Amino acid sequence: MTWLNGSVNLIRPYCWGEDMNKKVNIIVSQPPYGKEDAYSAIPMAAVQASVSNEPSLIYVSGGVHSVVAGQKTSYGDLAVWLKDVPPIEAEIKKNLEIVKFYALDIDLEKRGISDEEIIPGIAKISLDELTDKIIEGDVTLVF
Repeated sequence: MTWLNGSVNLIRPYCWGEDMNKKVNIIVSQPPYGKEDAYSAIPMAAVQASVSNEPSLIYVSGGVHSVVAGQKTSYGDLAVWLKDVPPIEAEIKKNLEIVKFYALDIDLEKRGISDEEIIPGIAKISLDELTDKIIEGDVTLVF
């Protein structure tokens, strides 16, 4: 990167005023049962969208259980259960317009999750497409 006066910027990865939009991949590999990772990744992706980044939230491995419509997911301890914490499905639906949601097709198949069970708006992605997203992305976070 260069400063506005043309000199090379060796201190910061960007200069104020430059386009800082990033492609951010957030990969969730943990199921939505007993942990908050699957839930916490959604607001993190929404925050990325709010600062003009391009977030993709990708469910892989056990994380694909998060995209099953109509299920009651559990996470956290009893104190969390006694509060009105929105289910993962509601949080996904709330953010469908600003976050791209994907689920890895081979992991859905391995777990017997059919297309009819997936929350509408979540796209299936192949392993090759996932690889391309990681290569093309500026940042990849894994939960």
